[in-house]
Amino acid sequence: MKVRDPNAIRRAAAAGALVGLGLCRTLSFAYRPLTRYLNNGRPDLLEGGRFVYATWHEYVFIPTWLFSRSDTAWLIGQHADGEISAQIARRLGASVVRGSSTRGGTAALLRMLRQPDATRHFGITVDGPRGPRRKFQLGAVYLASRTGLPIVCTGLGFGRCWRAKSWDRFAVPLPFSRVRCVSLHPVRVPPGIGTAELEAYRQIAEDVQTQATAIAEHWAETGEFDPLGYQPPADAEVRPEHLKAWPSARLVRRG
Repeated sequence: MKVRDPNAIRRAAAAGALVGLGLCRTLSFAYRPLTRYLNNGRPDLLEGGRFVYATWHEYVFIPTWLFSRSDTAWLIGQHADGEISAQIARRLGASVVRGSSTRGGTAALLRMLRQPDATRHFGITVDGPRGPRRKFQLGAVYLASRTGLPIVCTGLGFGRCWRAKSWDRFAVPLPFSRVRCVSLHPVRVPPGIGTAELEAYRQIAEDVQTQATAIAEHWAETGEFDPLGYQPPADAEVRPEHLKAWPSARLVRRG
C-alpha cells in the first residue's frame, strides 16, 4: 500500500532517518578503493573531479547514509514511494534530485551542473526504479554521456542482513554486522554517442558493477578481502598506499 498523505510521509521519513542513523552507527564499516582514489580522506577521485556514484537499488540504504553530504545529490524517482526516500535522504543531510535517468532526472542534473555552486557528485541506483534486479539500465549510461561525468561503480556487501520480498530483494544490514564497500575504476562514456554505442558502455558498466559487488559481498561474508582476480585497465592509476580499508569515521561526517 502506497503512503500518499503528506503528514504520514513526514512522520515515516523522520522515523526512518532516526532509526537508520542509529543502526548505521552500530555497523562495522570499511571501504576499499581499487584504483586512484582518496582526496582529503574521503572517497573522491583525485584532481578535483566530479562523478556519478553507481549502486544497486537493493543496497541504496548505506550509500545514502554514507554520502549524506551537501556536495552529493541523489537521483530519486518521482513515484509515490520515492517521496519517503527523498525526505529520509534530506534528513540525513543529502541533496536530492527528483526524477529518474529517463524521466526528468537528466534535465534536472544538467540544470544543476550549469549553476556556479553546483553539486559536485551524484548518486544513482542504476537498476532502479523497478529493475530488473542488478541489470544496469541504459538511462544511467545516457546520463553519464550527457553530463560528461564518469561512473564510479560501487559494490556493497553485508555480513548479515534482512531482505525484503521485493523485485530488488532490498537489504538492510542487521545491527553490529559487517558492511563492506569496494569501488573499481571509473567508466567514462563519450558524449554524443548513439544507442548502439551506449549499449556497449552499458554492458561494460554492468560488468564492472557486478565485479565490485562480488568483491564487496565476499569481503563482508568472510571477513577477508580478496580482489577475486580483478585487474584494473592499463590506463587506471593504482597507488599501493591507497589499497587499504578506511573505517567509517574517515568517510562519514559526525555531528
